[in-house]
Formats: sequence, structure tokens, C-alpha cells
Amino acid sequence: MFKVKYSRDNGGLSSLVINGDSYEMNWVEGEKTFGVPFLELQTQFNRFEGLELKEVVIDGDICKAVYSNGYVVVDVVRKNSDKYTETYTFTNISSNEIFFASDRIGVDMPFNDNYEDAETCLTRKCNTHIWCGEDSAYVMALRMGASDLNLGMCLTSGSICGYTQTTPAYAKNDRGDFTLNFTPFSLMPGESYVFSHEMFVFADRNDFYTKARNYSRFIDVTMNHQTVFLGEKLVIKAKAHSRIKNYSVSLGEAKVRGNVLTVEYTPDSPGELRFDIMINGIRTHALAYASTLLYDLIEKRIDFIVDKQQYHKAGSSLDGAYLLYDNETESLYFNNMVADHNASRERLGMGIVIAKYLQKFRNDKFYNSLMEYTEFVFREFADWESGQVYDTIGKDASQVRLYNAPWVCVFCCELYNLTGDREYLKVMFRVMMHYYENGGDRFYPNGISIAEPIKLLRKARLTELADKLLEYARIHTDNMISFGTFYPKHEVDYEQTIVTPAVTFMLQLYELTGEEKYLDNARLHCENLIRFDSLAPDYHLYETPIRHWDDYWFGKEQTFGDTFPHYWSVLSGWAYLLMGKAEKSKSFLKMAEDNIRNCLCLFGHEGRGYCAYLYPDRIGKKRGKLFDAYANDQDFALYFAMKLFERIQK
Repeated sequence: MFKVKYSRDNGGLSSLVINGDSYEMNWVEGEKTFGVPFLELQTQFNRFEGLELKEVVIDGDICKAVYSNGYVVVDVVRKNSDKYTETYTFTNISSNEIFFASDRIGVDMPFNDNYEDAETCLTRKCNTHIWCGEDSAYVMALRMGASDLNLGMCLTSGSICGYTQTTPAYAKNDRGDFTLNFTPFSLMPGESYVFSHEMFVFADRNDFYTKARNYSRFIDVTMNHQTVFLGEKLVIKAKAHSRIKNYSVSLGEAKVRGNVLTVEYTPDSPGELRFDIMINGIRTHALAYASTLLYDLIEKRIDFIVDKQQYHKAGSSLDGAYLLYDNETESLYFNNMVADHNASRERLGMGIVIAKYLQKFRNDKFYNSLMEYTEFVFREFADWESGQVYDTIGKDASQVRLYNAPWVCVFCCELYNLTGDREYLKVMFRVMMHYYENGGDRFYPNGISIAEPIKLLRKARLTELADKLLEYARIHTDNMISFGTFYPKHEVDYEQTIVTPAVTFMLQLYELTGEEKYLDNARLHCENLIRFDSLAPDYHLYETPIRHWDDYWFGKEQTFGDTFPHYWSVLSGWAYLLMGKAEKSKSFLKMAEDNIRNCLCLFGHEGRGYCAYLYPDRIGKKRGKLFDAYANDQDFALYFAMKLFERIQK
């Protein structure tokens, strides 16, 4: 099934290629070598003892390696036959019982998950989906582009509870290397712990789970939703390999039928819900989230923005602005030298959410705040007459960023929907004309629904403007068709939000024109988009696309590392919604809803926002498993949540 190469330098797996792969992709490429055991054992004077390679024997498809530090010896056997297997035996050779912490012991497992140009990514790189489900852990590595040759890994012994991400110093286009961390355990003198796994080839996400179910330790855990609203029933199903003889679950009411355990639970307070599950001696878990009802959550969020994130100072250029908020220091923050911490760019999401919410619920306090903010926007970074959108206050033209203008377009559309004032549509049109006349027709913008401004212009009887904008939108989308899947580089080389505009623009041009070429192309790009998403039983991960650079740019932690979720995850949900409507597909609609529900954890029930959640146990030497303290750019998630639930209900 595989062609392998072992390293004599460290005893690890340096190359793994699937037989029959015309691209000869190495699935285990990274700065580290795959399969090298990791151990940091704390000794006297706070020293940490790692492991040294003692012996390597390579005999054809079999590699045996021994590592030790004088306290623990690790025997590793790697074997390539019908499938690829590795077995690690950790033995305590000291005279003391040793306890091992989860982030101090594991195995380095770099997968080839970094971004070069799109052509290279789609053929020779993979999206690595890791589920650290204790005894039932796995890796589903999907080639970034359409392919039926993908790499799966399931545990056959041992337990994984988390992972550490080691990223290069400037990891803009590199997700980095992974270390899978063992669930804490202890060893008596002379006692051993065995960790083993098996790798296999699979065709797609469904095929992965079909093959994973053949492993006796695999428990297939699914949920009706990973995020439920208060009062809504959560249903978890855990399907074991064989008939269930004994079980336990930490929360909810459980019942068993054959090899399926069903758990039901209805939360009455917001927050994370962890379900620890044991079936036939195999331990795993599911993570769900209970959210405040959507519009209650949005009301609290807006109240927080108006009270704590709007700046008031007569004579200041920032008067009326919605600013970044530091939840640790309970203070506003603005830095014009760091563009992602300024008062424009993604901060527009706050104004857009408020304008959208007020169309459904009247609130004078929110409305007056929004009007102050609107005055700030057109005074400082969006020119009412010319339609030019600047990157920061003072209408500073020193930096051009094509992402910004489409968000001003969305803002103007929602102001029109709120007020009925056609002047907002006219300035929206000028914004889009300036955008298109300055290179926008070859750019992949995110967060904009291009059909809606055209429809609103028609609704307002501005037919000539609608026809003109449709003409530009058609040119824009036809340019995307000409690029195909060779997506142009943007602020990073390749990512989920370079693919989402290709899907959403195609589907909205299909909606406007009925031309089948747009739907056909949308399907092509949607295949690439889905590959960013996990299906693990965790609200952070399920239908959540891989993103790893956002906290570095927008967060206080300034850390490159997996952000599950990040608010731009919702753009995949929006794409799935449009695809579900076009194809009349309930499965796409379900994907869309789950995606957007799972972003709601970025908002505390008291109205705080968090720009991202850092998911790994550790990222280098930094701690993970935390919400970044900055409320910065997350509010687009609430905007798309409102749009999604409106359209699903239609």
C-alpha cells in the first residue's frame, strides 16, 4: 500500500508515499521526523531529560529503533506490509514509579500540512484532521485537492488526549509539526506502556469512517448538533465495534441497543458540555456547547459593544468608532501602526451586526450608537462621494487592501435595509465601482454576498446601477472560472477563505442568471472547501475549517496555531448554505447550520467577544486551550448566523 523510507539518523519515518500516487506526495514531511518518540522527564533542579537514539536496525520494510534517557527506554518497531504499522513500548528502567504528564510524552507526527502555491497544495499537501479521543483517537489526512488517495491513521493501543503544535518562527504559510500527546499514566519499575497505530488509504470522509469502524478500539461518536441552544435536546450516539456489554457516561440519560449507546441531554445553562464515555473498557469523549438563544446572545453582544467598545472623545478622529477590546484588562485598544488593531478593516463587523439586528428589533440606544458609528465610518475611512475605502482613519491612502471595500458595501446594504434610504445604496454602488476599477475583479474577497446588493438596487428601482454591478460581478466571477483551482495568492498563499469566494460568487451568479456553468464550477471548488473540515465529535472541530494564522494577526497572544473555531469559519457555512439551496440538499444545509452554530462559542453569554480559540494543548512553549483575550474581529460570525437562520427558515 505504501512506499516508505526510514531515517538512519533518528530511526523515524522520513517518507511515506501511497502506491499509485502519480504525484509521489510524501505524507509525513516536516521539520521534525515522523515517529520519533517525545519525552521530557523532569529531574533534579528542574531539568528535563529527553530521549537519545541508541540503536537503529533497518531490514527492508521493517525498522527497529531504541531510545532511552537512563530512566525510560523506548523500543519502536515500524513495519510496512498491507498497511503501515508502528508500535512503541515505553519501559520504566528506573527504581522509582514514574508519572507522565500529558504534554511531556508522546510521538512527533508531522504531516505534510503547509501552504505553497495552490497547484502544489492541491496535489502534494494535506489537511490534517486530528481527533484526540483517548483510546479512540485518529488522524484523517485529506489531500487538499480532490483525490481518492488519502491517509488515515487509527490507534490500536494506547491513548491520545491532545496535541502540541510546533510552528516555525514565522509560520504564515506553514501549519507546523504535531506531537500527539499521551493521556497521563504511570509506570512501576520494570512496567511497560504500549502505544501503536495503523495507517491505511481511504477515498473520502465517509470512506474514512467506514474503514475506521473495522478497528476494535474505534468508537464512532456523532451528535445531532455539537452546539445546541438552551432548552434544545442534545442527542449523542456512540457506535462501538461490537455489542455493548458494559458502559458508562458522565452526563445525560443513556440507553443501549446492540452496539449503539444513545445519550440525551437538555442543557439549562450556557457553556461547554463534556461527555466522558466508556464502552467495553474503551474510553473516549464528546464535547458539545450550550449557547444562549441566538437573538438573546446578539442583544447582549451589541449591548456590550455599545457600552464598552464604542469610543467617545470630542475632537478625536476615533470619536464614534467601535474599537478592539481587551477582556483581560477591561480596556479599549487601538494601534494605528498595527493594521489589524486599527478602527477599520474587520471591525466593520460590529456595525454590520448592529444594522442587521435593528431590522428585526427596535432599540433606540443601539440605533443612536450605530448612527454615531456610521458618521465615523464615512468621516474617516470610506469616502461618500468617490466610493474609495481606505485602510485606516484619516482616509490614509498609504496602504491599499482590497478586502475592506466589500465590507463597506455590506454595511451600506444593511443600512439601507434598516432605514430605506436609497443614498446608502448609491454610495454602496460607488464603493463597488471604485473597488472594481482598482483591481477588485481579480481578487477573492470574503464576507460579501454579491447577489444581495444587486437585488437591493433592483428593489430600490435603481435598475441601471443594478445592471452595471451585475456586469462587473459577471466579469469578476468569470475571472475566477478562468483561474480554475489555481487560486491566486492573497495575504497567505492558500487557505479556506480563498476557496469560499469561488464557491459563493459562483452560486450567487447562478442564482442571478440561471447559467449552469456557475453551478458546475461551484461544485468543483466546494470539493476543495470541504477538505478543510473535520468531522470529530467536538464543537470546536466539527465542520470547522483549518485556520492557523489568525491569532497571530488579530489576537493578544500573537500566536501561530490552530484556531478552532475562528469567526471566518462561518464563510464555509455560508457557502454550504448556498450550495444546499442550489442543489436542494439537506446534507449541505445541515453542514452549514453545524458550521455556524459551532462559532457561537466565541461569544460569552454576558456579551464578550473573543477573536479566536487556540485549540492545541501547547503551541511551542505557549499554553493552548484558551480564548484569546482580544474582542477584535469576531462579530461577522453573528451576522452570518442571522443570515443563515433566516434563509433556512424560508
